[in-house]
Amino acid sequence: MVKKRGKLKDGVIKKIVGLGFFLLMILFTVLAIINVNRLDILPNKYFYILVGVEVLFNIIIGLLLLKTKKIGWFILGVILSLLMIIGNFIVGNYFNKTNKFINKTFAEYMTVTTDYVVVTSVNNSKNTMDEVEAKHSVDYYKYSRDVDLAIKELGDYTYNSVDSFSHALNSMNSDSDSYLLIGKADYDYAMDGTILYDKNNYKIIKEFSVEKKIKVNKEVKDSYTIYLNGTDFTGIMRDFNLLITINTKTKKILTTSILRGYYIDVPAYNKKDTLMCLGAYDSNVSKEALEKLFNTKIDYIVNVNTNSLVDIVDTIGGVEFCSDYEFTTTHVLTDNTYNDSRGKKITVSKGCREYNGLEALAIARERLNLRNNERGRIENCQKIMRGIIKKSMTTTSLLNFEEVLNSYSDLYTTDMNRNVVTNLAKSFISNYNDYEITSINLDGVDGTAMGHLETVEVGVTFPDYDQVNEASKRIKAILEG
Repeated sequence: MVKKRGKLKDGVIKKIVGLGFFLLMILFTVLAIINVNRLDILPNKYFYILVGVEVLFNIIIGLLLLKTKKIGWFILGVILSLLMIIGNFIVGNYFNKTNKFINKTFAEYMTVTTDYVVVTSVNNSKNTMDEVEAKHSVDYYKYSRDVDLAIKELGDYTYNSVDSFSHALNSMNSDSDSYLLIGKADYDYAMDGTILYDKNNYKIIKEFSVEKKIKVNKEVKDSYTIYLNGTDFTGIMRDFNLLITINTKTKKILTTSILRGYYIDVPAYNKKDTLMCLGAYDSNVSKEALEKLFNTKIDYIVNVNTNSLVDIVDTIGGVEFCSDYEFTTTHVLTDNTYNDSRGKKITVSKGCREYNGLEALAIARERLNLRNNERGRIENCQKIMRGIIKKSMTTTSLLNFEEVLNSYSDLYTTDMNRNVVTNLAKSFISNYNDYEITSINLDGVDGTAMGHLETVEVGVTFPDYDQVNEASKRIKAILEG
């Protein structure tokens, strides 16, 4: 009798334990499937296969936990259910964090922040704008990004538009009580990117920022072109310009690399300028210029923030870079100044090795000591970006997944909506081997011309229009299938 009661008690405990593990396994399975579904990057056939496999495993393990009488099979069921719980927890956690990251990155609005300064002569007795009387005359550089918002933020003064910051800065030499409202990137370019001005002759008496929210483009098409661009760490120069034309129906992708010195028409200002000099302005300005150059529509913009490159590379534990020859960087290891008189430079050895964040940034910036100058820099930037993607997918980076995602959070802003990205991911997963990727690297003739909206002489590249026209035809062919 006692033996029977003991067996009965053991059986009840086994059922309770088995039911507990079974319910936990179902809970974590459901949560994992929900998170995978929310991310929406798996094609339907793969999602249904995943659900089918999960259900099948749950049934088999459930039978081991609830129906088997042999303790050995029951223990196997407990072990397998634990593995399922842990596995689904890890999968669900990864997908949940990725989904939150994508929602944050591809939000309803893209926020564009522009830093502004008010500049006056160093001989001016006033040191803050609070000391300047209301209605006093203030010049503003009309080409600075979102200058209308800056005027509203600065307050009740009398404003005069100037289309040349050179004239406004030079006038301060004779009129110390004059003021210039200008985007900080424009001012920094004038002071640090040229030799026309002595920074010691001027002082900043106010600094502030303005924000503009741009609604994302919610259109989702089978074929489209993305403008991928990157400014340098100061936000002054647009160093990297790439068009990516995609057709998810024909499975064709064309990348078109454009030199930063390309000297082209800028419709927004009715002037010619280089893509490099347009870095101080809204990327839509460069987008419109490229639309005119290639006679095509650009659907989406991705703005890459070079400063984040350092954090990303350091977070993933360095990035591999391979060089065909040895060279020493022109720039020192820094992410906040163009002054290369102090600091350490890096010698890049022939072959492959890993570099940290500041080293990768110095390599990405280098052009003067490369065999192909600007063309070589574009190739090196592409190598570094591929290396970052490759390293981000390693086991080490996946174990540090949340930190890696956080490091990417400030890498770029975009007006793309998440459906464009998830649809492309689905198409890639389903048809990866069918995709054909081709590239064009546009060239031209180097020279000099008036840049930065015709205010200073800069080095430029005059486009090879035969190459431009060929690229235009190929972009059109991809879009039209």
